[in-house]
Amino acid sequence: MGFAFERPDIGRPRARFMTVLGLLILLVVVEVGFGLRRTSPVLTGLWSSIILVVAIVTATEDRRSRRTGLTLAALAILSNGASLAGYSPWGFPPGSALSAVFAAYATWRLFMGVVRSRRVTGDVLAGALAAYILAGMSFALIYHLIDDRWPGSFATSGGQPTEIPDLLYFSFVTLLTIGFGDVVPVTGPVRAVTLLEGLFGVVYTTVVMAALVAAYLRQQAGPPPPAGGRPGGDGTAE
Repeated sequence: MGFAFERPDIGRPRARFMTVLGLLILLVVVEVGFGLRRTSPVLTGLWSSIILVVAIVTATEDRRSRRTGLTLAALAILSNGASLAGYSPWGFPPGSALSAVFAAYATWRLFMGVVRSRRVTGDVLAGALAAYILAGMSFALIYHLIDDRWPGSFATSGGQPTEIPDLLYFSFVTLLTIGFGDVVPVTGPVRAVTLLEGLFGVVYTTVVMAALVAAYLRQQAGPPPPAGGRPGGDGTAE
């Protein structure tokens, strides 16, 4: 797989993707490990939206893309507030759908920011990993949307209803193709999305990440020596 690294990163900090990666890892650990969304859904939702906006702003300088990201963020925050107030016009809270769209858009913009980088640096590899984590979050929100529409789409080992922290955990277990079996999809729609996420995880790690790492290692090794000569020589045979 080849990547077209089209434009230089003029005027941007070298560790821009590292920052996004760190924020995403912290968010996932807090959400899954401490279940903060169960106790503080508004605070956690705002935190998640801010991180996604940071990812979009970091990945692109295009004003239209940034405006689209900010618009989706505002719509997701407002719709989640309406959902918390009990507003469900289509049989499920609208915040789930808009949050999934917003996360998917942020994932796409971040990935495109990685692909369009001029050189594959350690920071660009961090950006690719950040896009991978964002994809896992996007799938978790899709699972939440499906579970809102068809309650009981997942079965857990403890028998309790699934919430966002459980679905984030399930999403990353699926993305990493681990499959512990303590959260199980039981309806057709959610099983179909699970298959798609598993395929996405395999392709991303074996094709996208492998191509980026290979390009990074080639750049670290430097240009090849001239044909027919030794590195630093005049190219004539002895």
